[in-house]
Amino acid sequence: MRIEPAGGDTAMPRNLRKRLALIERHAGPLVKRRVLDCGCGAGAYVRALVALGADAFGVEFDECKLAGEAALGDPLAARLSVGDLEALAFPDACFDVALANEVLEHVPDDRGALAEVRRVLRPGGRLLVFSPTRLYPFETHGVFWRGTRSRVPHTVPFVPWIPLRYGTLLFDYWARNYWPWELRALVERAGFRVLETGAVWQTFENISGHQPRWIASLRPLLRGMSAFAERIPGLRAFGVSQLVVAERM
Repeated sequence: MRIEPAGGDTAMPRNLRKRLALIERHAGPLVKRRVLDCGCGAGAYVRALVALGADAFGVEFDECKLAGEAALGDPLAARLSVGDLEALAFPDACFDVALANEVLEHVPDDRGALAEVRRVLRPGGRLLVFSPTRLYPFETHGVFWRGTRSRVPHTVPFVPWIPLRYGTLLFDYWARNYWPWELRALVERAGFRVLETGAVWQTFENISGHQPRWIASLRPLLRGMSAFAERIPGLRAFGVSQLVVAERM
């Protein structure tokens, strides 16, 4: 498996509102707290967090995602910087909250990235990780047929459920996908105490850029079904992403 540091942006309006509500709920009061968005994309979450009163900053590996923001002359662009999660350019224990929003699965060394995030968090600081869950029966990042650049359609079911030792015989993966217990163990081994876990269901805003047209035509129905499933114990775990809330020990 060759992990590529790339990916889409989850800052679509509905998804942004949903995840901000979860961040506020699990991170506690954000006013005047220093928050780091690890893998911030173009900075939409940083802007939203600043609007909520946080002293928020973002770091992004792909400088192309930030180039347009700097060109606009937005003063908040100074809060966004190009950087590597495996070697953060911040001093020790300088943040209260760290957000890893659909990014850890794209970092070549996910353990090293979590160790760096722990380093820059204060003792007792809060970490929120959103990441794909293999319980969801569709591979949202997409995979390629082995040895080709021919993409397996996103609508092919059960690709994430295939054990990797067999899946790698069929597919080339460019991003990870974690089982819930796998991600929890990864966070714990990095020196965090897991406080809570959860799941997030889809908003059907074509975040991947590969959403079939027929899904777009069914968005109202699918959103209603998603909102219903998200409230059902047991079923809610099969959402598109998982959430791990942890505290730096």
